[in-house]
Amino acid sequence: MFDIGFFELLVIMAIAVVVIGPQNLPRLAKSIGKGWGEFQSTFNDLKKDVMDEAEGLRQSTDIDKLEQDIGAATKVDVDVNLSMND
Repeated sequence: MFDIGFFELLVIMAIAVVVIGPQNLPRLAKSIGKGWGEFQSTFNDLKKDVMDEAEGLRQSTDIDKLEQDIGAATKVDVDVNLSMND
């Protein structure tokens, strides 16, 4: 995703230990992990809601098309019956 190699990750961790301090680093990592998990959960919920809404729209479009097809078939049936009666 970020295209970070092992050496780059090691340098980032070393800088984090120096800047943040070794005592606060586990707490920060835990907070970042928890925040990332909440972000992913929220994103997945949003994605599911969008997909459900899209599916509902697709189904309602299919229902509208079926209603049009039934209306057209009924009109053809009425036209055939009228021409047979003539």
